[in-house]
Amino acid sequence: MTRFMLALLLLTSPVLAQSNEVKPGTAQPQMQTSAWIRPAIQGEERDDDTFRIEAEQPLLVYFFGVKSDSCSSCGLWMQEISRIHDIWSSRGLQVVGISKEGTADLERFLGEYAGITTFPVSSDSGENTFRNWLDNSPRKDRLPTVFLVDAKGIIQWIGAPGEELDGLLEDFVKGRYHHELTPYGEKLKKSAKEARKYNDWQDAESYYMQMLRDGEGVLNQAAVEIFRMYAIDRGEVDRAYGWIEEVISEYGDDYWLMADLAREIAAGRDMPENARRLDVAERLTKMASQELSDSDPERPALEAAIAFAAGQVRDAVNLQRRAVRVAPPVLKQKYRLDLERYLSQLKDK
Repeated sequence: MTRFMLALLLLTSPVLAQSNEVKPGTAQPQMQTSAWIRPAIQGEERDDDTFRIEAEQPLLVYFFGVKSDSCSSCGLWMQEISRIHDIWSSRGLQVVGISKEGTADLERFLGEYAGITTFPVSSDSGENTFRNWLDNSPRKDRLPTVFLVDAKGIIQWIGAPGEELDGLLEDFVKGRYHHELTPYGEKLKKSAKEARKYNDWQDAESYYMQMLRDGEGVLNQAAVEIFRMYAIDRGEVDRAYGWIEEVISEYGDDYWLMADLAREIAAGRDMPENARRLDVAERLTKMASQELSDSDPERPALEAAIAFAAGQVRDAVNLQRRAVRVAPPVLKQKYRLDLERYLSQLKDK
């Protein structure tokens, strides 16, 4: 094993830091709170006892204060964290909030933000969880603070809510964000892009394969780039689809990768028409759909993209309307854009 690979393994291994230090790469500390308070949604009665944090699912923990002297901006961020919950909970992200104040203060606070807060919260009046998590982290005494914990129970990100968090959430939920592997992959991706620029296909493929080998599933998007390189850059369509068969064999349980490949075949804007093998896209979509829930708009949206590419515009419109209908309010516009494109084609006909 080379020194480089040994160093990478040491960097990416989820080893607990010395003492009780909490930072990206360490296991999540123990969580000791009172009962969870689950806000009533759309006039329903509140049922606090139904919520449990599930193992092996990604988790966002929002630490906040409810009094102005502990955190003057925390209330303003409740709507943003609720937005994150509404978008990503259907894709497996668990979102919880933990307050350092007692239950009575927390109840009053939630009363002020009734109709806004949609995620479960809990009181940590003894501040055991605050000590275990926040006080041992780089964000000590800073509120609000967000922790992202992956499905293996390893902290991947710590910071304030805002643009940086928004920018990485989709990749995090898909298992595509890692505090060290992601920047490592970006360097390899940049090198591969440069190699493709000069038609150095062997080097480009080598960089992408290194991403797949070293990426522990986090960098599997490299498989899509290899497909694009064969199908678009080199025009080797048969080789591109031979590669897809290899990907299915090796990474078929990565349903997000299957969905990304299906969308690339059906809707990739620079994909040559002779490279759109829609039967393969349908097969990939069926594989992805085994894991995508019925409430996930991506499922009908993928089917709509395939129907549109096949010239079945009316079917595409109907499927995309379903995607818009089941999408959370904050995501509806994203799916409406494709719906409007499909409708314009239907009118032209």
